[in-house]
Amino acid sequence: MLSFVQLQPRSVLMAILLLPITVLAQQEEPNMPSLWTLENSIQRVLDIAPEIKTAEAKVDASQGALQQAGAWPNPTLSVQGDNRLGIEDGSGGKDITQYAFSQPLPLNGRLSHQKEMARGTLKGAEAERRYQGLALERQTANRFRQLQLTTATFELAEQRLKLADELQAASLRREQAGELSKLERLRLGLVREEAKQILDKTEGEYYEALSQYRAYLGLPSDIDVNLTPLIPVESVPPLATFEASLTDQPLFVAAQHRIDAARSKVNLTRASRWPDPVLSVFQEEDFLDGRRQGFTGIGLSITVPLWDRKSGELSQSLADVYGAKSELSSLQRDLTSRVKQSYLHLNHLMKQGAHYRTNVFEPARQVLDLTNKAYLSGEVETLSLIDANSTYFNAHTRYLELLQLAWLEMAELQLTAGRSILNSEQVK
Repeated sequence: MLSFVQLQPRSVLMAILLLPITVLAQQEEPNMPSLWTLENSIQRVLDIAPEIKTAEAKVDASQGALQQAGAWPNPTLSVQGDNRLGIEDGSGGKDITQYAFSQPLPLNGRLSHQKEMARGTLKGAEAERRYQGLALERQTANRFRQLQLTTATFELAEQRLKLADELQAASLRREQAGELSKLERLRLGLVREEAKQILDKTEGEYYEALSQYRAYLGLPSDIDVNLTPLIPVESVPPLATFEASLTDQPLFVAAQHRIDAARSKVNLTRASRWPDPVLSVFQEEDFLDGRRQGFTGIGLSITVPLWDRKSGELSQSLADVYGAKSELSSLQRDLTSRVKQSYLHLNHLMKQGAHYRTNVFEPARQVLDLTNKAYLSGEVETLSLIDANSTYFNAHTRYLELLQLAWLEMAELQLTAGRSILNSEQVK
């Protein structure tokens, strides 16, 4: 008991010393969700993507340029020394004979135009940062949907192989009982081998999609990745909703700000044709009336633009405005057309998927179930079973592909219209 009392304070002290290390380790442990949805996948990418950091760096650089654009030019302070006074009074030596201070005066409005141009560049960079976020959302959605599809097809291939194994076992019993020929058993063996090949193929596609998903989200290899299942797109907002979003589309906004910046550059070029006047204040000491005397003066110097009227630079600036306007018109035309086309394609895929499920996939499931029962009871031949088996699994795979295509088109539509997937209800 005595030794325990003596050791207890030391144990408590060690626990106190190790507590910060333990807390730090817990803080560094990533808090990963148990079920990955499209929403938390996108949020993960936005938190770690280097593209976002690059876009933010451009915004910071534009903010610095805006701050610098309003700065006045620095003044000039000069000091002149010579031996002129010493020669005049015969004393010799050198003296400081002049102090001068000169300040360029930006009175032509140049600073305001520089600030407007820098402000337009900053707003354009902010819009491009928003578009970069939307582009990352679309890329994440593509990888997420691909992993959903390969997961579903991999599970379907496992079901296909399991069913083929059951049928092969049943065929072996029927062959031993004299109810099945060797040819029919070989045909079922081929069905089983085909199912095995499909499983190997889909397994490779699944692990490839999983690897791409992990890499894009920066997930450790020991983290289990469980996704929500692939389901149909239930509803889509009206086309007018996406068209109304085009006014805030980041690419469109960035193009508008490029026009504003180009116009400000035209104004800056015109204002810069007259350089800044320079105000000078000086104090000199000279030898007048037989003695040294100091005097103060003020001067104003103006550069006369006789040879360089900046006509070439002005023509270039005007051409930049024209080019930016043309780019905006082209972008507006393309975005409007792409939104309509993507919206029509999405609705077509949704209708095609619903029609395919009702008229192909569900009937194929029923045909397979009925054919299996009839085959086990000896009512149908092996070829009918093989045909029903192939029809069902091919139909199921095609249905899953249609679901994925619809979700990919939804992501493309969101990006084109400038709408965030995170603000949409369809993020499962």
